[in-house]
Amino acid sequence: MRIDEAKWIWENASPKADEHAEFFAEFDYSDSLGDVYISISADSEYGIFLNGKYFGHGQYPDYPHYKVYDKYNITDFLVSGKNTLAIEVWYLGNNCSTNIDDGAGLWFSVYSDDKTLLKSDESIRSRLSKTYRNYGCIFISGQLGYGYGYDSTKEDDWKLVGGDDFSKSYFVTPTKNLPDILRPIKTLKLCDAVGGVVIKEEHGDMHRYLLDFGKELVGLYRICFDTESEQNIEICYGEHIVDVWVRDRIHSRRFAFDYRAKCGKNDYFGYLRRLGLRYVELRAEHPISNIDFKIIPVFYPLKQIPFAIEDEELKRIYDICINTLRLCMHEHYEDCPWREQAMYVMDSRNQMICGYHAFGEYRFPRACLKLIAEDRREDGMLNITYPGASGLVIPSFGLHFYTAVREYGDYSGDWAFVEGIYPKLKSVLDVFVSRYSDQSKLINNFGPSCYWNFYEWAKDLEGTIGSVDEETPDLIINTLFSLALQNMDYICKKIGKKSDYLELANNVNDGINQRFKNKDTLLYGLYDPADKYSELGNSLAVLCGAADVASKEKICNELVCESSELVKITLSMKCFKYDALLGVNEEKYTDYILSDIRRVYRKMLDFGSTTVWETEKGERDFGKAGSLCHGWSAMPIYYFHKLLK
Repeated sequence: MRIDEAKWIWENASPKADEHAEFFAEFDYSDSLGDVYISISADSEYGIFLNGKYFGHGQYPDYPHYKVYDKYNITDFLVSGKNTLAIEVWYLGNNCSTNIDDGAGLWFSVYSDDKTLLKSDESIRSRLSKTYRNYGCIFISGQLGYGYGYDSTKEDDWKLVGGDDFSKSYFVTPTKNLPDILRPIKTLKLCDAVGGVVIKEEHGDMHRYLLDFGKELVGLYRICFDTESEQNIEICYGEHIVDVWVRDRIHSRRFAFDYRAKCGKNDYFGYLRRLGLRYVELRAEHPISNIDFKIIPVFYPLKQIPFAIEDEELKRIYDICINTLRLCMHEHYEDCPWREQAMYVMDSRNQMICGYHAFGEYRFPRACLKLIAEDRREDGMLNITYPGASGLVIPSFGLHFYTAVREYGDYSGDWAFVEGIYPKLKSVLDVFVSRYSDQSKLINNFGPSCYWNFYEWAKDLEGTIGSVDEETPDLIINTLFSLALQNMDYICKKIGKKSDYLELANNVNDGINQRFKNKDTLLYGLYDPADKYSELGNSLAVLCGAADVASKEKICNELVCESSELVKITLSMKCFKYDALLGVNEEKYTDYILSDIRRVYRKMLDFGSTTVWETEKGERDFGKAGSLCHGWSAMPIYYFHKLLK
């Protein structure tokens, strides 16, 4: 297949945000052609139907300069003679944490080894969808972008026969970059459907049906039911029923889809959005019957490495951590499958190191690191998510990138890949190095409103999104800077690059001791020796090498002291506390770490959760928007492999 044979097309010349287009074509096939493939790329999501039957979906997230296509063998779906291809494309048209708007478009080619059977050009017939709501622009969340609505009363047989209202497509102008990157990871796997059980009904002005799937699931959905009249139904979903019903509206977020039911039997397959949930609530204008709601789980195909744990409670904790990690692995590592489905550097670093031990697989984390490395900003920093174009940066997360890359190199041995992204590693670190002061031997935090000086979800460490901050040195940004410099020095030595980063790291450590160390308590303050003290900041002072032997001993005593006044560390950053303790005295602190993990995660087991939470507060956190399935909290996987020998 020649990449440039097919062209980017769309249904109209002036696409708008939240637009659904349908494309239909016919082609001939004979057994003499051998295997037949389709290569396809779309902005923003596609679904393929061959001879009227669903085949697959799932655009890999990419960038305008890094366009990715999928390749499928479709031979088994074809018949001798005339075949039909129907493609549905949803153009989101907005920038968010999980999507970059690169304009609407569909690109595809159907071909055998030596012949092109069909390709995207102006001859492909198309129309705007009759069934999907166009231009609604109703957000699920700011991270996920738009939800959708579907009207079953307008269904026809377009996927099999097309229609008289289809017309020629338009070439996309200006021309988008042709997709030349084959999906770098394995195709996602659809598993056996899991049916929900109706556990509660309520009938009044509204008819409500609550379904429980028995565990946290991530997947597509299929809903079947009967109704005696046309009506509007709201399909709501969530991870818990603390409020008796599903908590679907949280501030500006709306975890729901709109469905217009036709009279009689309804059967709808929702593949446009992957959902993270345990519960579904149907809200109908009139009674419905014979409800059959199924989730089709979607997983990245992996084999788990067997790992025996004799302690039953620790084994249960390990299992829900593994389950969480799997549920947060799709096109890339994602923070949570319910609320965001976005990849952050810090989150994914935690997930990667767990995945190395749980699965021993490196293709997936390599693709994640590549997506991060392909990020582009004029200021040279890393965006908050990948791919994403929210415009927001968490500077501290950019420094965690160097930990993630070093660990990938060490575990995989794939230093050739690391060398390939070296220019990005250098250019991002150069931004931080340019802020270094020879006088203070430190860097300042970031002032403009596009930078969020976030360190963790703890008092005084959260920062404020959109605020303009005073640029001043603080402990955590400088300890992370020191660690990034040390990791970069290590990386450079591995790939044969010249480095003076270690000398600079030593200077930064000197600056940390001069500015933040309390000479009496031997602890480190957030802004100065007499200021706020945190477990995170002091843990990082140990890890970056700033703390001397006496300070390390004092800090470790504080970290394990229940009455300590240090600001407590949160789940996402517990790894730094544990690593600091283990680095000082593994034998002494192993039991403490295992006991602490048991204490924290037992709450989740007692709640009946099959996954691990974003924070210890669970659903109550973040204005009742706390995630109950969060990848960064799966870190016990790593520590169990390290300590349960």
